[in-house]
Amino acid sequence: MLKSTLPSVRRQCIDLSDDDSELALIRRRKLAELTARDKRLQEKREHQQKVDAERTRLLKRFLAPDADSYLADLKSREPAVGAQIEDVLLYLIVYKELRQVITQIDVMYIERQVKGEEPTIRVQRDGETSDFGSYVRDAIRKSDEKENG
Repeated sequence: MLKSTLPSVRRQCIDLSDDDSELALIRRRKLAELTARDKRLQEKREHQQKVDAERTRLLKRFLAPDADSYLADLKSREPAVGAQIEDVLLYLIVYKELRQVITQIDVMYIERQVKGEEPTIRVQRDGETSDFGSYVRDAIRKSDEKENG
């Protein structure tokens, strides 16, 4: 009876060692995948840092100091609009080969275009401020009242 149990115990030990080697193989494979993923993420972060540094360098080179501070303030107030303006400016610099200094007025103009705001003219008269369109309409209405009445 002892002889018959010995081979079965030996078979179980061999089966366990096979399981251990399979587990070790799975662990090594998983570790290799994790290491490769970490390496890809690190490379992606480094690439993004280089891109951000180049974007900043180009903007600093072509933006006037007042335009740069205005854009920085705008990015803190409205990050989406600020990022979109940066993209427009970088497009003009890189692809349209814009080589002149960009002023604060230029940045404000692009901001209005990005936001979809129409230009407005304000008229201040007798302590009242109104937009130019309503000022002209009031002046025409008053002129018509004088002629008719």
